[in-house]
Amino acid sequence: MTPSFPNEAMPDEALYTLLCKYLLNEADTEEYAWVEAWKETDPGNQALLTSLAKVLDTAAANEKIVAADTDFAWSQLSEKMDDKPALIAIRPKNRFIWLKIAAVLLVVFGAGWWFLAGNHPQQTYSGPVKATLQDGSSVQLSAASRLEVARGFNDRNRKVSLTGTATFDVSGSAANPFVITLGRTEVKVLGTRFMINYQPGTAMLKVHVSSGKVMVIDHDKEDSVILTDGMLLQKDNERPAFRIASHITDMGKRSLSFYDTPLEEVLHTITEVYDIKVEVMNTDLLKLPVRADFTGESTDDVIKTLALMLNAGYEKTNDRQYKLK
Repeated sequence: MTPSFPNEAMPDEALYTLLCKYLLNEADTEEYAWVEAWKETDPGNQALLTSLAKVLDTAAANEKIVAADTDFAWSQLSEKMDDKPALIAIRPKNRFIWLKIAAVLLVVFGAGWWFLAGNHPQQTYSGPVKATLQDGSSVQLSAASRLEVARGFNDRNRKVSLTGTATFDVSGSAANPFVITLGRTEVKVLGTRFMINYQPGTAMLKVHVSSGKVMVIDHDKEDSVILTDGMLLQKDNERPAFRIASHITDMGKRSLSFYDTPLEEVLHTITEVYDIKVEVMNTDLLKLPVRADFTGESTDDVIKTLALMLNAGYEKTNDRQYKLK
């Protein structure tokens, strides 16, 4: 039977059967042309094909180890494929070669061939764009940002993955939390408005909560933290540990609000938001309360204002370092 056009739905079994034939150079001319066209319809398709190629390489490398279980694994695969009509004709002389590898995949990876389907996004958004997801949540993606929505979203899960910068407005559901994957870090949400900037190349991550509550989990370091209104979390390659600041009403506008907040806490927030260092020569100043609002002021103006409020002097020692005295 002729394969369907690349934009049409195809059962997972038939799709991976065809991709396996393509990677093993067993596809005929029509099948090869179909896969070539399919790769161009979505950037995620090429990523899926690359992942499958790696899996096949692994399976081939481990074939001797799992050979004893191959017949059983293939019987499982056959039962699964019998549930749906196959769309790809199988040439008998090549059937054994690539179906044996498919069976090996079932043994090597336990959950089987089908784990790839779970990693293939249900939907992809590229910024700049505002997207409304099936659960009613909205996402504003900045330029050069990408959001992938997991298969089964809103039915079996509310999982997405993000690269770049996005502002989320998420509807709450304690039974089905909204989960954002950022490499090896996750953000779990119960209902809130927040901003995320994640750059994989530098492992840079910023999470700012405008309202509500989120949990940020670092699986590598087995660390987690809960952020609430006005809190900011940051980390990067140079400083991989979570760094937390508060009193930030709008990260984009650098809006800060302090109400009788000790100077020590104020300076912690300012150094994180403006990426500067402030040395306090008179430590008695650190306990003094600060009542001030800042929106978009320069670093020089913020330090100057604090010094005037506290009846203190200040000195700029370099572009990113100050002294209060």
